[in-house]
Amino acid sequence: MRRLFPLILLVAMAGCSASPTPGPQTPANAGNETPPPDTSKTPPPDTTAKPDAKPPPDQGKPVGVEKAAYREEDLTEPKFDLVITPLPAAPKGLAAAPKTCDAFVKRKPAAAPVCAERAQALEALDKALAEGNADKRDAALVGLESCAGLPLGITRALRAELAPTACADVILEPVIAAPPKGIDGAVYTTMRGLATAARLSRAGDAPPKIAAPYDKKKLLAFINGPMKDWVAEQATAIQALSNEGAGLRYYARGVAAIEAGMADLRLVEAVRAVPLPPELAKEPEARDIYYAELDQTLDPRKDRGRDAVLVGLRDLAFVGVLRDARIDRARALLARLYGGRRIDALDGLVVPPLPKATPADVQSRLAAKLPTFYAGQLLPKDAATNPVVLRALIERGMPLPQRAALKNEKLSDDARRMYARARVELGRVYLRAVDFDQAASLYAGLPEGARTDEDAFFAALVTALRNGPEDAAAMVRSAPVSMLGMGQITALDALTKAKGPFAGAAAFDAALIRQITAPIGADASYFRDVAARFREAAGLLGDAAQRKAAEERAKAAELTASAIR
Repeated sequence: MRRLFPLILLVAMAGCSASPTPGPQTPANAGNETPPPDTSKTPPPDTTAKPDAKPPPDQGKPVGVEKAAYREEDLTEPKFDLVITPLPAAPKGLAAAPKTCDAFVKRKPAAAPVCAERAQALEALDKALAEGNADKRDAALVGLESCAGLPLGITRALRAELAPTACADVILEPVIAAPPKGIDGAVYTTMRGLATAARLSRAGDAPPKIAAPYDKKKLLAFINGPMKDWVAEQATAIQALSNEGAGLRYYARGVAAIEAGMADLRLVEAVRAVPLPPELAKEPEARDIYYAELDQTLDPRKDRGRDAVLVGLRDLAFVGVLRDARIDRARALLARLYGGRRIDALDGLVVPPLPKATPADVQSRLAAKLPTFYAGQLLPKDAATNPVVLRALIERGMPLPQRAALKNEKLSDDARRMYARARVELGRVYLRAVDFDQAASLYAGLPEGARTDEDAFFAALVTALRNGPEDAAAMVRSAPVSMLGMGQITALDALTKAKGPFAGAAAFDAALIRQITAPIGADASYFRDVAARFREAAGLLGDAAQRKAAEERAKAAELTASAIR
């Protein structure tokens, strides 16, 4: 039986040897023009958090009691030179764009509105984005491509952004090859990133299939024929496209890197899904040996995909993206592959709901609708000082230009609270220490007499979340959360004891943080304490779903305690 192993593993090796380095890398300065270094043996360097000083010695004190040293984010906007680089021919073996993309390429414009001035153009864009029918919305956007009041090319890029991912290259290719004179380098680079991401989204897909019955002779012919050829071809295509993405920066690199990682991991899954002959499948020992050897051989490809996804997430965090289907897919994938280092660990926190967004003007309406990169390009930088606009932005993200403006503005109490909440949300998505530090700083800056019970809750929560990993890459690649400084829950415990309006949330979150920061080798008493905390939270929470979650987590912690001897 073992004669089959090397043949299948050879197929896997063909997929790994073509691509020795991870996907697009993140240079230390997000705004420079230096080609990214080969970091195949080291984690991607940090582009966001720049710790200025050590954290305060006692993180158990409520935020604002003493002046703390907070991490500062480098908010320097990247500069882009315009370098026109038409898309190369698609790599051999890459699937063509779906036929449904033809509609976007051939779309006729709706009647062009009056949009020579920026205010007119933004009104027209707001109206177009309000269209519920995707085809009609796209037609309206086609009509806006010639608007003098909008940056050149940005509407075409937005059309590609809102279309199915796999269509972006065919939508953008003509403009990438011959962009309008005067187009901004950031917009052009974004087009290149979206086009490369589109091609990567079609790589490693639709592997050849073999029909049952799976006898040994038939499987060997399939593995050494169609499957081997497909894996080698797709690995070469992914490598070529990843190299294109590695030359990009900022949002463009982020979207390409995530798709590069997904493509690599699809290749891993395709190789692993090759069926086994019955005589091998029915022998547990032989089957286990086979999969162990196969997984070991595929690990470089798997690590490459992981690293590319992490680079993409780091770039999107710097852009400020909060809600995006790419992030959801990337986080779900990492959570599945690296269950012991859960990038989604903080999703379970119980927090007060955000106030309902009530956009009342064109700026706040666009803030709620535009993907984060485009909001940063189109909205005034100081628009985010308005709490209504700030709340609308949280629907999609907190753009870098607006974060930079907020850093230098004197904020009203309401704007300060809303920006702090945005930072909490960014921290939960990306596990960035700088976001929790900035949230702590913002809550600490509220006047003593203006602080609400909700402010006190969030101040205690971010105190407990500080000193964690620099970001998801640091956690997934190297540092278990349990070995970091996160988890000072004294302030949350004080709120629980006070039995105020947020006592249940404080009890639940303290238990959750204790659970995810459990030290290596924690004994049974540690998990019994976690279980007791969740049970206490269940008795304090008013929401039925939250009570149920607390009870289930209490049972799980008890089972863990019982399993420890």
